[in-house]
Amino acid sequence: MSITFPKGFLANGIHCGVKKEGLDLGLLVSVCVAKASGMFTTNQVKSPSVVITAERLKSGMLRGIIANSGCANACTGEQGFLDAESILNRLGIILKEEPKLLGIASTGVIGKRLPVDKILESLPLLVDGLSKESGILFERAIMTTDRVVKEVQTSFFYNGTTIRIGACAKGSGMIHPNLATLLSFITTDIEIDKTLLKIALKSVVDVSLNAITIDKDMSTNDSVIIMANGKAGNVEIKNVSEKGFILFRDNLKEIMIELARKIAKDGEGAEKLIEVEVIGTETEEQAIRMARAVVGSNLFKSAIWGKEINWGRIMSALGANSDPFDPQRVSIFFGDVKLVENGIEIDFDTSRVSKILEGKEVPIKIIVGEGKARGKAWGCDLTPDYVFINGSYLS
Repeated sequence: MSITFPKGFLANGIHCGVKKEGLDLGLLVSVCVAKASGMFTTNQVKSPSVVITAERLKSGMLRGIIANSGCANACTGEQGFLDAESILNRLGIILKEEPKLLGIASTGVIGKRLPVDKILESLPLLVDGLSKESGILFERAIMTTDRVVKEVQTSFFYNGTTIRIGACAKGSGMIHPNLATLLSFITTDIEIDKTLLKIALKSVVDVSLNAITIDKDMSTNDSVIIMANGKAGNVEIKNVSEKGFILFRDNLKEIMIELARKIAKDGEGAEKLIEVEVIGTETEEQAIRMARAVVGSNLFKSAIWGKEINWGRIMSALGANSDPFDPQRVSIFFGDVKLVENGIEIDFDTSRVSKILEGKEVPIKIIVGEGKARGKAWGCDLTPDYVFINGSYLS
């Protein structure tokens, strides 16, 4: 129930029939209108749910969001917009709230209409069950092929006030974001200027959710939404130089990186979490791009699954990326074992490396130059189960 950890947030999740079984409809609301911001898929094909919510977030305000799993409401034409709007209008009536202050998020099969009648019929039950304790039900209701709930929470003390942040996400496939992410929701009770909230979200997503890849496929529905309702009672934070903003941004970054790791670890069919750190670039952005190129290489991911000490696939992935580097200055480490120096293999203890590859988490460090920047990316191994899961997704 991390998503309801901050003050003033309620949630619920139920089964309404979008999926054959399991929770499939969730609702997250603030007890008052909250400052809000979002980031969305850059895929040219966008779900009406994405388009509608992005438009409403231009005001920087939101009261709540309804989310469903089992149906993406994508490639559904004008009817997809009408379906989403009808759900939001009815929800607004039940909550006694302006529909323009409500958002919608969907995930699941592309090309299918939302079962509007089933959802409308279930809205009273969904609203009646809103509580802090039902946060976990919301987190479960957004899951599709996820094997585990992904949630993180934290708090920090500022000027005599405890400020709380909670976050959850769904996603284990179709994950290769670019200024977007799968489905992720963040709540906080901080009082903060809505422009600063947007700045904080962008800065932390770039080094967390934008630094993971499962299969280099970007969804039509990727969304991350943050709501800040001010219920902590702190004096409003209005400047990026304030200590309160820095503390908020840093704590938000910490939990979003942890959430990103959970997503990568739960990749479809995954057995291992891979963390790649690139060191020695001119900018952090360059390091993240290079790290993600490695962790997203299907050849490299397959080698990790097969426990092969095949560092050549790292070099190949780095070279296929557009960021320039000198191959003759590259050093590669598996864990704390150096395998490559100045672009050439050196003597190393293969038994130590094999033991690292046996673990559930495989850390890779790559030094590409003498720049002061570094960055990390996360992914998972590529297993036969990935093909099975996606080969039988519709059934």
